[in-house]
Amino acid sequence: MESNFLKSISILIVDDNESDLEIIDKSISRYFKEVHTASNGVDAFEIYKNNKNIDIIISDINMPKINGLELLELIRRSDMYLPFLIVSATFDQEMLINAINLNVSSFLPKPINLQSLIEKIDMLCERKYFKYKEELRKNEITNYLDSVNSVAYIYKMDSDGKISYMNNLMFEITGYKEKDIKSLSFTDIIHPHIPKSTIVDTFKTLKEGKLWKGNTKFISKTKEEFYLNNTIFKLVSEEDSYITISFLTTKENLEKRDFHKKVIQNMNELHSREFYYKKKLEKLSSEKMDLIVKVNATSNLEDKILSLNSQIDKYEKELTSKDEKYDLMLKSKKEEIEKFIEKAQKEMIKNSDSQNFKDSNNSKVKALIIENEKYKKLNNKLIKRVKDLEEVFKIEKR
Repeated sequence: MESNFLKSISILIVDDNESDLEIIDKSISRYFKEVHTASNGVDAFEIYKNNKNIDIIISDINMPKINGLELLELIRRSDMYLPFLIVSATFDQEMLINAINLNVSSFLPKPINLQSLIEKIDMLCERKYFKYKEELRKNEITNYLDSVNSVAYIYKMDSDGKISYMNNLMFEITGYKEKDIKSLSFTDIIHPHIPKSTIVDTFKTLKEGKLWKGNTKFISKTKEEFYLNNTIFKLVSEEDSYITISFLTTKENLEKRDFHKKVIQNMNELHSREFYYKKKLEKLSSEKMDLIVKVNATSNLEDKILSLNSQIDKYEKELTSKDEKYDLMLKSKKEEIEKFIEKAQKEMIKNSDSQNFKDSNNSKVKALIIENEKYKKLNNKLIKRVKDLEEVFKIEKR
């Protein structure tokens, strides 16, 4: 609970044990506005009667002259709701029943724990605390209304437009007097240029329980025009009543306000467009850089392709030259072999029974066969080399 509130609380403590009474008094006095003490019920009741501002009573049960229950009974004759806390070392059933019947607020066992006591006081003072907060709110509202009433133009009307209240500022600007209120209507102060449909829509909004805000053109009793910035809402506390709180403005102020709104709107639109074009420019710049990189890569690739094509042309010319050379060599050797075979056949026919010729012929045939194999291997080697070169060209082209 708020310390400011506790400082407004007055307490009466009743206990026949002087030592306990002194300890409790010293322990809690710094938290509260006043702490009254009594050692018996008679003195306690006298203090209560002479101090109507006491907010809570804390009393022992067993005391001389008047005990705690008898004191509670006396208090309840004048106040049924004053918080009354009973403290005791023992609680018997009969005492509890009697205390409850007398609307005791709470019980606390002895020896008293200071923290528990403060908590009990907080709880028992809750009702006064809410009343305290309500008073604070009422004071705030009163102060606010007084402040508003000194600067705002206020009037009250029903759903038919009949005006039942105007504050001094509203009387002053409209030129009407308090005696005119009985016959005064909303249509008497609203400017005739305001469309009826606008008025109908306004009351429709208000009847739905919604707030209405807007600038309106009014006219005084002497036909002078003025403008008010209005806030209209339905009063919950009254059946059919609407309150209007307005602040004076001029036509020039309205025009300036509209111009200011348009400037702000244009600035916002300009900022939005600027942001949009900035983002678009960043995107285009990024795309341009990507394109430059790709163009450079393409240019390098073209140079590489030209270089490879030049190498391919060179290899192709070399292969063509070698192919032609080896074709001529193969053709020459083939012709030699054919001539030799033809000659050998003629010699064999001519000298068929000559063993020496046969051996010689066999040696030459073997030599020719070896030579033929040699050229076949050479031919295969050339073919393999051509294929290898073709693979090289394919890789370089990639």
